[in-house]
Amino acid sequence: MQQKEKSIVKVIKDFHFEDLDTVNLVYGKENFLKKQLIEKIKDQTETNFHFFWGDELTLEKLNEVFAGSSLFSEGEIAVIWDFDQFLSKLGKTQIQQFMELVEKLNLPNRLILVSLKEKIPKKEPYKTILEKAQIFTAPSISSKAFMVSVKKKIEREGIEIDDDTLLYLLSKLKNDLYYAKQEVEKLIILTKTKGKITKEDVDAVVFPKVEENVFSFIDKFIKREKDALKIFKDLVSTTHHPFEIQSLILTYLNRILLFKTLREQGIGEDMIFSKLGVNHPFMKTTLKKLAGFVEKEEIITLIKELYNLEIKQKVYFEDPYKSSEEFVVKWLS
Repeated sequence: MQQKEKSIVKVIKDFHFEDLDTVNLVYGKENFLKKQLIEKIKDQTETNFHFFWGDELTLEKLNEVFAGSSLFSEGEIAVIWDFDQFLSKLGKTQIQQFMELVEKLNLPNRLILVSLKEKIPKKEPYKTILEKAQIFTAPSISSKAFMVSVKKKIEREGIEIDDDTLLYLLSKLKNDLYYAKQEVEKLIILTKTKGKITKEDVDAVVFPKVEENVFSFIDKFIKREKDALKIFKDLVSTTHHPFEIQSLILTYLNRILLFKTLREQGIGEDMIFSKLGVNHPFMKTTLKKLAGFVEKEEIITLIKELYNLEIKQKVYFEDPYKSSEEFVVKWLS
């Protein structure tokens, strides 16, 4: 297996679509690099490109993609993002059918399986897939490589940054390539004219990266996972006011309540999401999952408590940080 593994960094630098095997497995911690590889594949192929979210894809749909392809066609290319979620939905018979599909695939068809795992399990069906597939690894980038990458990006734009300011900037970016790309591009726009980045520029544009974002908090809060409290404290101490978080909780609770109510009335999910104005597949999946963790009565109670909390904060001037934290603790316990 080790001989088949390729560093995703090297592959991205000198990517050739023809080098892809029929079945390709991508895994590792750095999702930003995985996304870059998928963009390279999409840009360089004229074949029919299909991108699927693992928790949305069915085996029937995947079979349809490759059913009409022949040896003399341009081929089909299917990317399954979060392949692990796709596998988790399959029963024993379906896994066997999926493996039969994998075994039968030939060029010019290509299947790209993107795992969000840092390490691939040695159990089946991963074991057989590892034997069949070309492997791309996306490990977390080292601190030194991260520093060099950020510095080069800035200097390529003709902008200066001294070592102290660079280290100050890096301390806020937390070795996150995706976050760094967004923040450094904003810095470049701000300082392009004067040609130099100072600590004041960094403070004006870049905010410290919170390890868990607000959407992760919402997910864990509704599921009543205890570490939601830590995430909440991180958020309010760095980037979010309690009122913002309370408003987002209320938005999600209202959507989940409407979803459950309309589904009970026999309305189809497509129509429900249309009424809710929810179009993104990830958001649809998230709402469906969260709806299974909380009862309607609990949602109604939480909504009432949120309204009462806001009255206490805005009318009776209770400390929003303390009262908001107490609200979170009460629900989690």
